[in-house]
Amino acid sequence: MVPFCVNAKTISDAWFQLIYNLFDHAYTQDIQQGSFENEQYRLQYTGIAVYIEYPGIEMVPVMPPGLGIPAPTTMEYIEDYFVYYLMDPTLAENETYKYASRIHHPMPKGGTQLERVIETLKKTPLTNQAVVEIGTPEDHDVCFGNDGKLDPPCLRLLDFKAVPKEGKLILTVSCYFRSWDLWAGFPTNLGGIQLLKKLVASEAGLADGPMYAYSAGAHIYGYHEEIARMRTLKTKT
Repeated sequence: MVPFCVNAKTISDAWFQLIYNLFDHAYTQDIQQGSFENEQYRLQYTGIAVYIEYPGIEMVPVMPPGLGIPAPTTMEYIEDYFVYYLMDPTLAENETYKYASRIHHPMPKGGTQLERVIETLKKTPLTNQAVVEIGTPEDHDVCFGNDGKLDPPCLRLLDFKAVPKEGKLILTVSCYFRSWDLWAGFPTNLGGIQLLKKLVASEAGLADGPMYAYSAGAHIYGYHEEIARMRTLKTKT
């Protein structure tokens, strides 16, 4: 039950390490609730802790051309995810929430949650209070996906932290996902969060820094097992 720890240079590097080692560390989880309920299985880590030193470069996983496997995301898709899902709080008619509606949630004393975090980092950069909450207790009752099934946010929080390094203050971010699709979700999510962190760093007058990510539900779905084995050259025994 020890978490699998990754020390990576880039998002692409972290993605490959997680996919490569999954088959030696995962357990099979039959899906009883949520996406693909009673239809699919997950190969899931009991827990992961990821450190990414340079999240701003090589966000898209590298795919050897000889394998003929498309990358699970693109830079264009990551940028669209940042703009529309992390920065635009407007909900579509059938949406009960999206990350942006929580990130930019209006505050009782004015402004939004993200604006409050940036303001806090500007005034007191060495703080432990620059946290953006995505999840709420009410999610257990009110968050439904397009299929009508309960689907609380997978991303639960973003914790921004300014750390002294070589005479500068470096902004880091830590994120926690309750459930996390490693194949397609991981690089897109972290790519978008990196763009958000870079924005926060710029607004708060801080240098952009590394990223930390955690999950007790990081997995691939059964329908990705074959392509993941192809990418890692790991045959099924």
